[in-house]
Amino acid sequence: MVRFEADINAFRCIRRSLLVGVASAALIAGIGAAQAQASKPPGTSNTPSAGSGNTNVTLDELTVESQNPTFGTAGFVATRSTAGMKGNDSILETPATVSVITREELDVRGVQDINTAVAYTPNVQAVDYPGGQGGPTFTLRGFNANNFDSVYQDGLRYGFNSFDQNIEPYAYERIDVIKGPISVLYGAGQPGGIINLVSKRPSFTPFNEVFLQGGNRNRIQAGFDLTGPVEGAPQFAYRITGLVRNSDSQVKYTPDDRTFIAPSVTWRPDSDTSLTVLAKYAEYRGGGSEQSLPIVGSIIPSTKGFYQRDIFVGQPNFNTGLLENKEIGYILDHTFAPGWLLHSAFRAYETTSKYDAVGASPAATPTSFLAVSVFPYLRDQSSQGLLADNHVEGQFATLDVQHNVVFGVDFQNYYRRDSRTYPNGYPLAAANRSINLYDPVYNLAIAFPQRTNFSARAAQQQTGLYFQDQMKWNGFILTGSVRNDWVDQRITSTFNFPNLPVATLNRTTVDQQSFSALSYRAALGYELPYGIVPYASYSTSFNPQIAGQRADGSALSPRDATQVEGGVKWQPPGSNALYTASYFEITQTNIPLADVANPGFFVETGEAQSKGFELEGKANLFEGFNFIFGFAHLETRVTKNAANPALVGNRLPNAPNNTVSLFADYAFPLGSPFGGFRAGAGVRYVGQRTDANNVDNIPSYALVDASISYDLARLDPAWKGAVLSVNATNLFDQRYFNAGFYTGYVFEGFRRSVFGTLTYRW
Repeated sequence: MVRFEADINAFRCIRRSLLVGVASAALIAGIGAAQAQASKPPGTSNTPSAGSGNTNVTLDELTVESQNPTFGTAGFVATRSTAGMKGNDSILETPATVSVITREELDVRGVQDINTAVAYTPNVQAVDYPGGQGGPTFTLRGFNANNFDSVYQDGLRYGFNSFDQNIEPYAYERIDVIKGPISVLYGAGQPGGIINLVSKRPSFTPFNEVFLQGGNRNRIQAGFDLTGPVEGAPQFAYRITGLVRNSDSQVKYTPDDRTFIAPSVTWRPDSDTSLTVLAKYAEYRGGGSEQSLPIVGSIIPSTKGFYQRDIFVGQPNFNTGLLENKEIGYILDHTFAPGWLLHSAFRAYETTSKYDAVGASPAATPTSFLAVSVFPYLRDQSSQGLLADNHVEGQFATLDVQHNVVFGVDFQNYYRRDSRTYPNGYPLAAANRSINLYDPVYNLAIAFPQRTNFSARAAQQQTGLYFQDQMKWNGFILTGSVRNDWVDQRITSTFNFPNLPVATLNRTTVDQQSFSALSYRAALGYELPYGIVPYASYSTSFNPQIAGQRADGSALSPRDATQVEGGVKWQPPGSNALYTASYFEITQTNIPLADVANPGFFVETGEAQSKGFELEGKANLFEGFNFIFGFAHLETRVTKNAANPALVGNRLPNAPNNTVSLFADYAFPLGSPFGGFRAGAGVRYVGQRTDANNVDNIPSYALVDASISYDLARLDPAWKGAVLSVNATNLFDQRYFNAGFYTGYVFEGFRRSVFGTLTYRW
């Protein structure tokens, strides 16, 4: 163990030296260039850049137009989106609740992870899982969205398994959240909505950024974002974005390291055609501990009080977590006739992940809760995906009716391999180990067999055909959408336990199914004076469960859902603001939950309902002052459960009844005594929640975030383009929790994070 820790510490020292050296050299070189820079590029505004810190200097020059939803959006307020209708459409006229988190908002709030990115969006809750395995899980309108079935990138699904992917927010220009079932445009998906990540793309206007960041928990991070035309080739533009982080986390023996780089190039041979090729490589290093903590000792004190907040529920000389992602794709837009556009997008990706993991063993945990029983195992995974979407957008008129149509075909091909190895003697011999949570001693003896005990091969192909027509007549907006999907999936599971008879757990099972699914949406809106549009809609969704299996190896049934939604949107004429109010009712069938008796597998709950009310507003109320607010009231309950009727009437897990969020940001006028300063603060309240069995009471909480930045050019004009910022999330280090995988267990939320950033842009 001593040698292991020495090796890790030596590696981190070398990595930190490289980080500081590279970033410092870039900053010094950039600041030197600033001294020779005669003036700022044309079109630059007081919008923060696509960088990592706050600023009063930025990159409106990267925005082809201030409301270009496929490139960038200046300010906090977005009025157009491609995600809700698959065209460049007005959010006001989209018959769904659309929330957009712009690059400026991400930068001002100092967002470093996707959980914080969506934290101010009503009815979107990320399950904070510090130190845990894999990527984030979301709850949208009360429904759990695991395995990235709610996350898209540039209109194509981001991933299919939580253990094989993660998200780096610095890679994206904006984040669009579409609420409610949207299978009619995207195929398989859960009914709470989708989160669409819009990648940074090359600009023909030069812009460059480097930053160096440091913070608590030994955090050092450096990054760059460089874009502009290719010299000597005016038809081409490039962009390369990169980030390196070396950091500890709030959990002992658990790093939070990552490396990310995304090069891209755009070819624009004429005004009608644009082809962008995007690539990405990312590596995430974390811990392999599940970090499930008993609720007694976390929320409720045990006989010895509360656990240490940085307690590590694993083995320091055993636990490892590594994710590696590689992808390449393209986005093609071609106008082939007035009012008609061909859009083609493609992405291929490959992921690998390796976890020397430790999970919780709820049934074996002592009732005193002074110790926790844990279960070590090895898990190796890999996956490959091919995704494509090709559609045509067109506008035309028939008599007095204006049509905006979209029709196309998309395709997904996904393959995943999952192998797990359990300790010698499992399951006849106890594989559980105990860790004293008040005085942990990490000396567990762990021995594994040479052969894999469980392996699975999962493959899924999905092809969808869709058509949509939005018709406008005398203020009425009628939207009709229809889609059909054809899905084939096959799961082969092999169980190999040498100490058990062949008839029990030494076997291979094959589960194969093919089906088609029809999805549709119908909506009616009406444009009233003063920028007011009331609307009503009915939509459906489905979601095949490829990423999880029942304990017997069989596939989970597809989930189906319907939603009724009504609301009103208001965009006051002449203002930079958008307000939305909506009411919805969703019913979903075949919802999977973790199988307590068989960790790593799932059971289905039957049917559940979610209904609620949302309010959201984003506005630039006056020069330099931005304000966002959100409120959501949510009621969820299980309506059917053939496997466990006692669950009928229960609330859904991690679905708070009420959430409230407020954030305000102000850039002081340059002529004022505080000119050059920009300050922001926000609060986000999340109400009481419960677990799947409605046994645990997870208390409500309120977190405070704050930010401040200063334009260093106010001190010396030679420092033009340099900005120093400080951000804090959970400023008062409020302790809060999320419901865990099992009844009686929780995950602790993110603790206070404070970091300073020195950014230079030219």
